[in-house]
Amino acid sequence: MGMLDALADRIGRGETVEFRPTGGSMVPLIHSRQRVRVAPAEPALVEVGDIVLARVSGTVYLHLVSAVDAPRRRVQISNNHGRVNGWTGHDRVVGICLAVDGVPRSRAADKVRRPAIRALPLATRRLDLLPLLPSHADEMSLVLADPALHAFTGGAPLSREGLRARYERLADGSPDPAVVWANWVLHVRGQGRLAGTVQATIAPARGRAELAWVVGTPWQGHGFAAEAARALAAWLERIPVDRLIAHIHPDHTASAAVAAGCGMRPTERRRDGEIRWESGGGRDGDLSAG
Repeated sequence: MGMLDALADRIGRGETVEFRPTGGSMVPLIHSRQRVRVAPAEPALVEVGDIVLARVSGTVYLHLVSAVDAPRRRVQISNNHGRVNGWTGHDRVVGICLAVDGVPRSRAADKVRRPAIRALPLATRRLDLLPLLPSHADEMSLVLADPALHAFTGGAPLSREGLRARYERLADGSPDPAVVWANWVLHVRGQGRLAGTVQATIAPARGRAELAWVVGTPWQGHGFAAEAARALAAWLERIPVDRLIAHIHPDHTASAAVAAGCGMRPTERRRDGEIRWESGGGRDGDLSAG
């Protein structure tokens, strides 16, 4: 089995990989030994000009899509010098090239196969993290009713109806096929009460997730946010996600401590006056949490 065959197997199992292909068939788009990042592809979305990892007549190529035959669910694969490798079915289009030497390929991230990631129940020593449902809005509107919770983020508490509408939108999922929204409510074991939320906006192909958390005023000071965030970080590591991101107001020392407990560190970057904290690898860029 050659290197590309082994990589195709890994990508087919849902991994995003980086490697340095050799040869000159894709020059100047890819020079020999340049670093490429390839993620699982959604074949129905690929277009002419995309660089894909595909099997054609038993051989794996990292070549261009030169034609698309949507009704027959197949694409034509060619190198960058006019040589046509042949037509191949969607089931043999394994990956899509996201970046070459760290430079993103236009719109490639939009064509990544969306993994089957969804929020699952998680448990910590004191908390049950329950996947968020619209029905949680009734109790959570009381948990989040204190205007002081918006001192660093701006805005004001949502009404019960407004919060339910937001939770319904979150439950519908991200409109971006390359992004997954995962949200939980924090149930305090023994009290039978909800105390806050934790969320992750995940870009699996980029190996990163943006975290956010909020705990109602009566439950603050007990380490619940830190406990929930660490459980979330551990769950993300299994996806795998290798970069965690959070945006925190410079004066929000409690939230900064939560980020630090998840292995994040402050950077020089700012967004709307908030400091970007991050850990690990992944690729640069911001995520939208809806």
